[in-house]
Amino acid sequence: MATTDFEVRQLLKVYRKGLISDELFEEQMKELGGQQRYVYNGKNHASEREMIMHLLDEYRCGENFASEFLARWVEVSDQECVKGGLRTVQQREAFHAQLLEARLHELGGILQCTVPAERREKEMSFYASAEKSDLEKLQSIAALIKDPAAVLKLYTDAIAQIQEDQHSKELLRTIIDDEMSSIKWLLEACETLTAQKQATAA
Repeated sequence: MATTDFEVRQLLKVYRKGLISDELFEEQMKELGGQQRYVYNGKNHASEREMIMHLLDEYRCGENFASEFLARWVEVSDQECVKGGLRTVQQREAFHAQLLEARLHELGGILQCTVPAERREKEMSFYASAEKSDLEKLQSIAALIKDPAAVLKLYTDAIAQIQEDQHSKELLRTIIDDEMSSIKWLLEACETLTAQKQATAA
């Protein structure tokens, strides 16, 4: 058992570094056989189903919270171009949360994850503040998502382990595609406003 857990961790480490392909990763995970452990967010799970339900619940929680603070940000946005894009991103996050929650219920799971009160208060007050500019908020997000693939690796690593539940796998994969589009827009908006500010200052 311990040996298998160690092997899974080592395999994930190699996969995260991009040293093996998705196909080889999945094949080697299969070879670990009956003692296989599924890993998500540093926690081992005895079954694929258990890992997926943990992932669905946590991901749903994060997406739901993002849709909340983005909605508040839209209300106080000081740039029309930002407001327009934010509305799309906010709707995506809300829809993702709905999809993830629905799938969790279909698998017999229950909602357990909640956003810690301290984080909720800190992020909500920042993004809902009319005193903070759109550029400041975008810069804050850009600092956290300099490498989009690395930010999403927590999820893509787990998705790569899914063999049986193709419904959940493809649902998650397409949500990740959406996330990449949202991140792309946020980074581009940050670059645009930064360039505008520099041009004005010059």
